[in-house]
Amino acid sequence: MAILTAAQLTELRQKIQISLSPNPAAVKNQINLALQAIEDYYETTARPGFGAAIETAVPGRFTPAQKKQIGKFWLLQKAGRE
Repeated sequence: MAILTAAQLTELRQKIQISLSPNPAAVKNQINLALQAIEDYYETTARPGFGAAIETAVPGRFTPAQKKQIGKFWLLQKAGRE
């Protein structure tokens, strides 16, 4: 299980708190727990699934680093439109 560092949690939490404002229920610990849950899910399910999906679509074409970049840009674009 990948663990988010304190600096990563702080950076993400500050952005989240701004976007959720005003929401007094969004406290630091709850946001940290939500972020860690997403991190755990991504590392155990999504990351391997992304690579497998790309490999199924175009076998042997992309390196792991290239697959990571493809996934990164897709996720950024997806988050921006939903």
